[in-house]
Amino acid sequence: MDFANTAPNVLSIVSVGMALAFVLSDRRSMSSRMLAAALVSIGVSIFANTNWVEPVDPADLPPWSGLCALADALALIFSAQWLLYIRRTIPAGNLDTRAGDWLVRWAQGFALLYLLASLAAPELRATAFLTSLDRWPPAFPPGFWLFAIPVMLSMFSMALVIRLIMFRRPEPSEAIRLLGFFVGSPLIALGLILPPELAAYTTSTGLMSLLVGAVQYHVLEGQKGGFMKRFMAPQVADLVRRKGLQHTMASDTLDISVVACDVRGFTRFAEAMPSRQVIQGLRSYYDRIGTIAARHGATIKDYAGDGVLMLLGAPVPSDNHAQAAVALAYDLQQEVAPLLASWSLPELPLGMGVGVATGEATVGIVGSASRLEYAAVGSVVNRAARLCDAAEPGQVLLDAGTQAATASLTPHPEYRVLPEEPMTLKGFDGAVTAYSLAPAHPTGLATKSLAS
Repeated sequence: MDFANTAPNVLSIVSVGMALAFVLSDRRSMSSRMLAAALVSIGVSIFANTNWVEPVDPADLPPWSGLCALADALALIFSAQWLLYIRRTIPAGNLDTRAGDWLVRWAQGFALLYLLASLAAPELRATAFLTSLDRWPPAFPPGFWLFAIPVMLSMFSMALVIRLIMFRRPEPSEAIRLLGFFVGSPLIALGLILPPELAAYTTSTGLMSLLVGAVQYHVLEGQKGGFMKRFMAPQVADLVRRKGLQHTMASDTLDISVVACDVRGFTRFAEAMPSRQVIQGLRSYYDRIGTIAARHGATIKDYAGDGVLMLLGAPVPSDNHAQAAVALAYDLQQEVAPLLASWSLPELPLGMGVGVATGEATVGIVGSASRLEYAAVGSVVNRAARLCDAAEPGQVLLDAGTQAATASLTPHPEYRVLPEEPMTLKGFDGAVTAYSLAPAHPTGLATKSLAS
């Protein structure tokens, strides 16, 4: 081993270090694992080729020297697999994804052809392919193309995969990471055929391109994750990050709870106040609701003016979604009511009604390739919205499903559930059984509503 071969050895260490950093920063993401595996393979490839193959006289190469090409092939295979995982995290809408999947497999197949050629002719690989640009003008004997063509076809296939991914309009963070790979990977591959003194520059530039793209990806994903967790359960945001939107939000029928809330008197208030002040108020209102929803593991599905619809038990199933929904509704009244009171005017009072329903719903993605929406379909959604409409300012109304799901639980120290008169709700035949929340220890307040 030639330890004087400092630059390649340092690049090997840098490549492995980058892989370790990516795994530690996002260890549960399969795409990050594949990228890290590709970087480790690149590091091993640089070390093996520059220490065990290139310095040795071709006639003295041991029979196993062809195995050094295994790291080259694995770098291509893991890179293609990384692109495949990225494709699976970006919704395709109505686009046909079969061509992209086949291109990934072709890229991996060409990498295997390169490995087989290297195992069959290790001496030819060392003399005709590695550092083949060590002389000028360069000579490309037939033996060079035996190894170069599979590598070029593998990288060309991956370039086409990236182009197809761009058709799906990925988020800026993912586009930047793909651009870094698109620029960096040819420079790293070029290091195989350049003389060592030049290969160090191209390889380090390629690794730097990958690093810049990956760092920008994690910075933007961190900012997006912080934003998502304000309006979505942290476990949902984490699941989207790890397994992708398409996997997380696949259509399914789940038992869920739905919480709907709406501001009473908001229309008159918005007509009387300056629009800038109304928008600022809505931002504070949504921010407060987002914080409360995240605390209870709820996913905010819809904003409609001053109304908000939240799901518990979807996309991530939960056994205690009904209990969490009731606690969420109670906290909404306790924490949002003071905010509304601070905006209210004597002639324009504001309050909030909340409806909670529990039952089965079909949840999943609907929309087109350009815009997707997470939808929940079922009578439980309509029931929560109608109960919200029927609730008086400061009141929380529950349906029979929610009451039944929480009846066997230990009474909550802060609130209790009281039966209401059967209600006639728009869109429902016959009277609907309803319940309301009231303080556990009322102090002169009407038990029909919570303190505002």
